[in-house]
Amino acid sequence: MMAKAMSRLRNLAFWLLDSAKGAKIKTAYKRLKAFDAIDSTSLEMLEHQKNALEKILKHACTTTEFYKEYHSAILSDFPVIDKNIIRARQDDFMSDKFDKADLITMKTSGSTGIPFTCYQDRDKKRKVNAEVIFYSEKAGYSVGGKLIYLRALTRGNHKPRLHQLIQNETLLDISRLDDQNIEQLLTKIAKASRNGAMMLAYAATYDALVDYFRRKGTATTKGCKVNGIISSSEMLFDETRKGIAEAFNCHCFSRYSNQENGIIGQDDIENNTFVLNESHYIIEVLEMNTDKPVENDAIGRIVVTDLYNYAMPMIRYDTGDIGSITYVKRRGVQKKAITNFGGRRVDSVFDCYGNRISPHIITINFWAFPEITQFQFIQESKTRYNIKINTRETFLRQDEVRAAMLKILGNEAEITIENVAEIPVLASGKRKPIINKMNWG
Repeated sequence: MMAKAMSRLRNLAFWLLDSAKGAKIKTAYKRLKAFDAIDSTSLEMLEHQKNALEKILKHACTTTEFYKEYHSAILSDFPVIDKNIIRARQDDFMSDKFDKADLITMKTSGSTGIPFTCYQDRDKKRKVNAEVIFYSEKAGYSVGGKLIYLRALTRGNHKPRLHQLIQNETLLDISRLDDQNIEQLLTKIAKASRNGAMMLAYAATYDALVDYFRRKGTATTKGCKVNGIISSSEMLFDETRKGIAEAFNCHCFSRYSNQENGIIGQDDIENNTFVLNESHYIIEVLEMNTDKPVENDAIGRIVVTDLYNYAMPMIRYDTGDIGSITYVKRRGVQKKAITNFGGRRVDSVFDCYGNRISPHIITINFWAFPEITQFQFIQESKTRYNIKINTRETFLRQDEVRAAMLKILGNEAEITIENVAEIPVLASGKRKPIINKMNWG
């Protein structure tokens, strides 16, 4: 009873604070809910996107160096951009209407192995907060309820305990995913969820948990009261979804999102058919080798135009993902969705003692080396690792990279660092930053 009362109190406090600041999160939340209930091809939806698009295009053309040569209200007149283009000319993408010191910094490596930093203004961040609330509600969550995040924690992404308490969050470290650490993790999940909770993690983490359940059984989840599960970042494969849902006896949703933009879509009935967030984004699917739209139902590159990041406009941003457009019926209305998503499972990697580690702890550690434009981490054998790095200038911090990796992999790890001109791409056009070539039998 006390826990439920505290959740209600947090809910009330959150919305009262938002109201005192102009109810901007509530307004964005209500709009998300309203547009989720109307047909994607309706006049109301099309007018909303047209008006929002015209505003962001005009703003970009008049306040940023990169877009100053473009003066059009037609989206296809603008170039397709990607991480490499933005990284090379980041200041040119920044609006002169904002002071960078007042912006929210977002860091990611995504699935391409290219460290990337972008910026959001505070109004955009409030809209992302509204997205999190709205899409989490679809999975059974309400503001003030308990959230459990399974993350590879570092000093840079760890929230103070007081912050976690106020927001009713628990951050659990999944840097190491050997059996002993998974057993400890499940004990912590049970403790954190004793009054019910929603759990969020990357698909690769759920892969590791399901592998553990196959070998050890699910008895250790009996004390866990997880009401809903959300997966993000990588592709959530059906066998992993089924295994994690059965282990925790709740539904598991997959979310299409990124750090650069926000929540682009989420699945519900059909696995990995992501109903799109058309209130905040315009989604195009373009041919693999040209910037022309694909034919109906064809697979192509997913390109996102963010309608609300005025600090750093991202127009026709190539996410590096592939998929196709489809339409699905939801509560009697037709909704636009992404399907045939070109995801893949991230390789598991192990330290030199054979203990499974999260691939994300590798990625996060590369954030400390902004000079590295691309990386690829390869486990060659039980103790041998090869790291390929691509830098624009001579790189003099190999010893620091090696030291950071030794802390993760163990002192007996043999680490080779190789400077390369380019990291090779897969047939999909994406790079694979984490590779395990070793056969564990």
